[in-house]
Amino acid sequence: MVAPSTYFCFVVFFFCSSNFALNSAVQTTSPFKKIYAFGDSFTDTGNTRSASGPSGFGHVSNRPYGSTFFHHPTNRYSDGRLVIDFVTETLSLPYLPPYRGHKGNAPHGINFAVAGSTAINHAFFVKNNLTLDMTPQSIQTQMIWFNKFLESQGCKGAVSSSPECKAVFDDALIWVGEIGVNDYAYTVGSSVSSDTIRKLAISSVTGFLQVITEFSFFYMATTTPF
Repeated sequence: MVAPSTYFCFVVFFFCSSNFALNSAVQTTSPFKKIYAFGDSFTDTGNTRSASGPSGFGHVSNRPYGSTFFHHPTNRYSDGRLVIDFVTETLSLPYLPPYRGHKGNAPHGINFAVAGSTAINHAFFVKNNLTLDMTPQSIQTQMIWFNKFLESQGCKGAVSSSPECKAVFDDALIWVGEIGVNDYAYTVGSSVSSDTIRKLAISSVTGFLQVITEFSFFYMATTTPF
């Protein structure tokens, strides 16, 4: 049985301005102006594209996907909206654009999640000859994309007190969605043990969360007055 060992990670980090920190008791409007999302198919709003992804994922570009709400395929793994879509609606924000194909500024945030994405780096699956028809992106890839996005916004590394970095992180919610189940799916029937997957996945996601947390603590320390 794979399910009992499957590792899931669902964490929400809140990055907010000092104004919200000081006035949360009387806040009447949403404190968040943007969202940066990470994860797999439970969060992906379009980074999986049949033109560039594995053939096994091409079906999301066709009906019935997207038929009940958007009325056309959006490369979401749903016939309607995902949880992240309901989050943006609740915060009165536009739906998050996928990172792939996005150009320019992202005033309301951007989505780095990729359907089929793994917690463990893709090199591990290559080493074990488990790369047939699978998504090559991992949570580490999404962090690389995030860093590239920061650079495109003039923020040379998130751990910076520059105005550009403050503009990126101010009033932002960081959403880290589910990740890790694909690591098990890709190794079913192989000689790789579930215990190996569990240990590597936990280590990888922990490292990712540590980096995100460091961004958070640094940013809050440089913007919140005491």
